[in-house]
Amino acid sequence: MSIIGVDVGGTHIKTGIVQDDLKVRFRDERPTPAAAQDIVNAVYEMVNKAWRRAPGAAVGISFAGTWDKEGCVTANQLRLKKAPVRQMLRDAFGRPVPVENDAVCALMAEHRYGALKGCETGILLTLGTGIGGGVIAHGQPLRGHQGLHGELGHMITHPGGHPCGCGQKGCWEQYAAARALGLLAAPLTTRELVDRVRKGERSDVWQQYICEVTVGIQSLMMIFMPEVIAIGGGLSNAGSIVVDTIREAVEKTSAYRTYCPFTRVVPASFLNDAGIIGAVALAEGAI
Repeated sequence: MSIIGVDVGGTHIKTGIVQDDLKVRFRDERPTPAAAQDIVNAVYEMVNKAWRRAPGAAVGISFAGTWDKEGCVTANQLRLKKAPVRQMLRDAFGRPVPVENDAVCALMAEHRYGALKGCETGILLTLGTGIGGGVIAHGQPLRGHQGLHGELGHMITHPGGHPCGCGQKGCWEQYAAARALGLLAAPLTTRELVDRVRKGERSDVWQQYICEVTVGIQSLMMIFMPEVIAIGGGLSNAGSIVVDTIREAVEKTSAYRTYCPFTRVVPASFLNDAGIIGAVALAEGAI
């Protein structure tokens, strides 16, 4: 059976035809347009292209931003504010199409098929332009009032610190997202910095960054007592050095040694395909 997963991100829209083995057999990608209707039109065109290869395949859509109960989305990275995207998708396709927040989709991809499979309590952290992810509690994605999902990257780790696009100051992602590492690494690129670290160089910058990541993880551990923390997002593409160094730092903390010695820090399974695989889980009714 084939399912079409759509991942609408801040910079690109990606589609994939996924089969039972969770392999993406066909891919398509284009830049994310600047307006809600243009995004919906692009999704419709890309799904139709995929349908020519997998006629009648079910569709699920992972979509960046915060969704309210009316199906409207607010997403700074997409320049959308309370855009009625769920209804717009329904109008375009002529029927309801399942759509969910991208972090929830990635979380459920890992819980249903990947690194968090079988967990009663687990956390997915995606280290990219920002910090995304979510929490599994009692085997289900943890949601707040009216089904809203939490924004892990926007907990405050530095009161009065760097201004964030969310309107707060001192958000964790301003210090621990991959983008923050890029600023610390300048004029080197993030990839160049990681290559230097592998050679035993620039450990000062690397450890400064890892410290910022660990500060937030300690708080999450103390609040949720997770069995597993899976690390994904663009930075995880740099290889095992990322997760290994984070794990080593976490295991030195009191949060780990005294309270959560059972917590395992592991790489996420799906990396850049988490949105597509999560959209497949959505289409299968797992979310």
